[in-house]
Amino acid sequence: MDPTIEHLSRQFALLTDWYLSVLDGMAPIDGSRVVSAHTNSLEWLAGHLLVTRNRNITRLGGVALELPGADNYVDATAAAPGFRPFDPQRTYPSLATCAAAWQPVSAVFLATLAAADERTRGGVIPLSGPTGGNTVEDLLVAAVLHESFHIGQMSVLRKAFGYPAMYWFRRPAQTPARQLPATA
Repeated sequence: MDPTIEHLSRQFALLTDWYLSVLDGMAPIDGSRVVSAHTNSLEWLAGHLLVTRNRNITRLGGVALELPGADNYVDATAAAPGFRPFDPQRTYPSLATCAAAWQPVSAVFLATLAAADERTRGGVIPLSGPTGGNTVEDLLVAAVLHESFHIGQMSVLRKAFGYPAMYWFRRPAQTPARQLPATA
């Protein structure tokens, strides 16, 4: 495997687990909570990452999965990337729904990433990320940072809501859910 793809694959595999770790044991009521009027909810963050990773399957030449509620996160009539900001008036898919969809989306994404050839990775896209460049591979480098950034936000919300910290390393398969009593 190409060394760049190997490194990206390892990073995305860890992020796959971090996403699940940060949502592990969260009460449904906490998905829509915010800490201030200027922060996103966990449901928005979880769905935003899910939709973004699913869209990256297409950028790698694969077929994205159907995601219910994707229009909560993307405005198909807007210029790329067309993401909708958090809107407290919207009803977003639950944390459990996002976590359940994350696993199959991630499996397809990681397989599509591993299969992507140099021509696909070098394809030009109509936007540029904060790391610069406008190829699919440039976007993937930025996507690792994007997912890390938002999972970090989710981790802060998790702790602010009274849950234990997410697991830093990849979780053992037998790790049970850690749920505290739901808070209002």
